[in-house]
Amino acid sequence: MKLISKAETLKKLKLKKSIIPDLKIYSFKKYFENKNKIIKDIENIFRNYNIAIRSSFTTEDTNETSNAGKYESYLNIKSNDYDEITSKINKLSTLKKNIKSEYFFVQKMVQKISFSGVVLTRNLEDYSKCLNINYFDGKNTDTVTSGKYGTKSIIFYENKKYKIPKKFNKLRLAIKEIIFLTKERDLDVEFAVDTKKRIYILQVRKLIVNKQNTYKEVDYKKLFFNLEKKINKLKQIHHDLLGKTTYFGNMPDWNPAEIIGTKPRPLALSLYQELITDHVWSKNRIEYGYRDLSQFHLMTTFFGTPYIDVRIDFNSWIPKDLSQKLSEKITSYYLNKFNKKTSLHDKIEFEILFTCATFTTKNKLKKELRGYLNKKEIDLFYKSLKKINLNALIKKKRDISLIEELKKKQEIIEKSNLYEIDKIYWLIEDCKKYGTLAFAGLARCGFIAIELLNSMVKIGAIKDGEKQKFLSNVKTINVEMKYDLKRMAKNKFIKKYGHLRPGTYDINSKNYKENFKNYFGKIKSERPQIKEKYKLEKNINALTGKLKIYKNVNELIEFIKESIAYREYSKFIFSKSIDLIFENLKKFGKKYNIKVDDLSYLNINKILNMYFNLSNYNTIDNLKKHIHENKNEYHANKSINLPDVIKSSKDLFVQIKDFDKINYISDKKITSKVIKYESKFIKKSFNGIVCIENADPGYDFLFNKNIKGLVTKYGGLNSHMAIRCSELNLPALIGVGEKNYNIIKKCKLIKIDCIEKKLELIN
Repeated sequence: MKLISKAETLKKLKLKKSIIPDLKIYSFKKYFENKNKIIKDIENIFRNYNIAIRSSFTTEDTNETSNAGKYESYLNIKSNDYDEITSKINKLSTLKKNIKSEYFFVQKMVQKISFSGVVLTRNLEDYSKCLNINYFDGKNTDTVTSGKYGTKSIIFYENKKYKIPKKFNKLRLAIKEIIFLTKERDLDVEFAVDTKKRIYILQVRKLIVNKQNTYKEVDYKKLFFNLEKKINKLKQIHHDLLGKTTYFGNMPDWNPAEIIGTKPRPLALSLYQELITDHVWSKNRIEYGYRDLSQFHLMTTFFGTPYIDVRIDFNSWIPKDLSQKLSEKITSYYLNKFNKKTSLHDKIEFEILFTCATFTTKNKLKKELRGYLNKKEIDLFYKSLKKINLNALIKKKRDISLIEELKKKQEIIEKSNLYEIDKIYWLIEDCKKYGTLAFAGLARCGFIAIELLNSMVKIGAIKDGEKQKFLSNVKTINVEMKYDLKRMAKNKFIKKYGHLRPGTYDINSKNYKENFKNYFGKIKSERPQIKEKYKLEKNINALTGKLKIYKNVNELIEFIKESIAYREYSKFIFSKSIDLIFENLKKFGKKYNIKVDDLSYLNINKILNMYFNLSNYNTIDNLKKHIHENKNEYHANKSINLPDVIKSSKDLFVQIKDFDKINYISDKKITSKVIKYESKFIKKSFNGIVCIENADPGYDFLFNKNIKGLVTKYGGLNSHMAIRCSELNLPALIGVGEKNYNIIKKCKLIKIDCIEKKLELIN
């Protein structure tokens, strides 16, 4: 049968695998001619049942447009409630012109619902064939369609090897039957499942997809089975790694999804690898007292999506002075915990790992590891973690001096007469030696500092509000920029901050110098309000003796302040190197007629190889060929969607997305409109809560755009944006996860209560 109108389709479908609730179709013409008769008819047919009243207009569910959600459905109305039924039908009648030629229908409400939702037979992001199930565990049938908070989803690619979870098996068969009967491959189906596991079909419409805006359909079975081989190989036992298996996530450790995105272009990806995740990351860990993982690369890629190898990551956090046996036990514990709580993949250091000593660490070790480690092992572990803190205290000064040395190197190279390729080579080498290495260390110190503060709150030494006041008084480069923006002349401000850009590793993103007007608008010169100084020392004098790491309270406070400040400062400085790399790449590209956008498809290693290549014969032609190949591969990879966390190859074919734990920042409450950030349309003033997928220091201009709050898809409590919002005491939801983010960004108005850790979707 062909899909007709919303009501007629349901009326004519003869289903065996599922049930269509009883319904009756009415014309508005007959309703207006004899309203009482229609109302009486509804009461007689649906006696003793609650009903739903739905539109079935000619402009709904056509082959060109579905108009899904445009017209209201009224649910759970008593079949004998004359006034309510009349009111709802009248409301529907106002939604269309020429209403007398249109229809509505009344349908029996499903009783004792277990879960309900919507099934799409395509993934709208890439148009791939699948079962995309959005659902809600509970009695409300409109939670998914209305976009309410708290839904879950599963994407299932049909295959012989892996089964869909039992919960959805009957639903899968029901959808297959509808596809068979309608001869339509692309469907949008609303459903409900009752407590007896019976499937009810509430709506069937054609899924309308603008194919011009989608990528070519790909053979997922072939692609995923090829990737399966790679994943299975990486999961095998390795002679130089602790732990019997591994998992992959796009947010653990150096959180690539937050910094370069889930589908970075080759230049951004390769530069991130070269500057950090290939070698620099492990070198820093060794220096701070952790295990030597220098022979391993931290990050791998699957179809252009960067993932952190979790086993390598966990190995790198084990103190190097622990025995092999104890190290193995701790690593296995981490891996098991992660396996059970993969939703914590962007909060690993806070929720899974023990990487330093705080005022709560010893008790936490005893509580979590009792029965897994004996008392002696726990004591040894704690002692090793204290050494990490001491190393951080010592190495911090060295890392600060390294970052200052990088500033000098940048200036020398910038003023030199070296060729562009030579400049790029030395900018990268110096950045690794003095920049990202120092940043990795200072970021470690910054994490320890935040954990120390959090532990003070947990033991009741200070209140959360006191912590916020203290953080807001830490003089960071970000606070300084806000101050300088109001007191500095434009040219001086640009000289100091002009290298920053949203998306530090994206050459296509304009820096502050290139796009000052859009980022900051016309700035009124004014003296910023000076914050009241807040001292924490008086509250925590007695604490220093408990850790026996810091000589006195002044040393502890100084460590915390400097670590937080220099973490941001070091990032600020090394990002100048990246800006200079891009500047010289653009000059090089202009010389050889290579567009900036084309340069974004370049692997940085090709440029580094040119530094050593004495002959330029065919080099540029080969470079252009390389760009062309990378561009094609990138666009092919872009159409392949992968889950945030991969535990096994099964996760490729059965992608489950559950609730995400949200990080609430500040001690404020706010109700405000929601604004989705788009780089193409930078507003003078956002005057609302801004939603942004991921953000690095280049997005600091947002804080000068009158934003009321911030929501990010990715990021943990130690992310740049978390710290930044904490400094400013700006209400924020950091790392809400994909599902929650997609719901929040569609809202017009939300209420955030950071104290009570509550989010309310008002509209």
